[in-house]
Amino acid sequence: MSGSTNIPSDAPTICDSHVHVLDPERFPYADDRTYTPAPATVSDLETFMQKTGVGRVVLVQPSVYGTDNSALVDGLGKLGPGVARGVAVIDTARTSDAELGSLRDHGVRGLRVNVAVHGDDGSALAACIDRAAPFGLAVEIYAGMPFVLAHRGIIESSPVPVVLDHYAGVDPAAGSAAPGLFELTEILRTGHVWLKMSAPYRLPNRPASGDVEALSRRLVRANVDRLLWASDWPHTGRLPKEITRTQDAIDPFFDVDDVSVLAAIRRAAGSDENAHRILVDNPAALFGF
Repeated sequence: MSGSTNIPSDAPTICDSHVHVLDPERFPYADDRTYTPAPATVSDLETFMQKTGVGRVVLVQPSVYGTDNSALVDGLGKLGPGVARGVAVIDTARTSDAELGSLRDHGVRGLRVNVAVHGDDGSALAACIDRAAPFGLAVEIYAGMPFVLAHRGIIESSPVPVVLDHYAGVDPAAGSAAPGLFELTEILRTGHVWLKMSAPYRLPNRPASGDVEALSRRLVRANVDRLLWASDWPHTGRLPKEITRTQDAIDPFFDVDDVSVLAAIRRAAGSDENAHRILVDNPAALFGF
């Protein structure tokens, strides 16, 4: 593997399709951020990879960096193309084609629309798809199923793959009656949309692990070839409702047993072959490893 990563050359090719690098000493956070996370550097990420047996990662631009992808590009360079790909956030009106081409050259394979943080009436998604298409980049959406259903036409007609973050916000505790679950399985069966089985702690009602595993099994039955696993390391963004975020206070990371979560994904896959698709083959195909 190229780059300076300490991951051994014979590491498994399991891909964690959603992690973040946070390095405020070298790359200051955006002034208009809504929270301030602790550092989580490339070195910290390598330690996490060794602990979980992950050999590849997809660095996703966190909201605290806005549209400045410098930390992400730096991380891609340190880890190297054998280990890392990226999902960037751009200003669709101002980011030039030359900048987009440079991002792709550095290993970016997708652009993200963060509806959960910034909101969207569909125009930002449509603009992102338009900018992504000439470069063959996927478009990733962090939004719940109400947004997905409201803009299903845009998503299913996209000329580039669309990726839904974090189980698309479906409520595992509701079982097969979960709002949006039936439509989500329909969308997955088209083969055009991908889903990250990631960050269950972000889902409604703080679901039990058994409920999340049952939801994962339903998604496997819908279309195992369009599923990705991701940890969402280092697990930002989960505070008790009574605590108000400020720029001055450092948000603690949410405590997640990632090894257990990964084991649950393997069980939900139902077979070693399916697990290999979710953990290795699917991310390799989508992100170009």
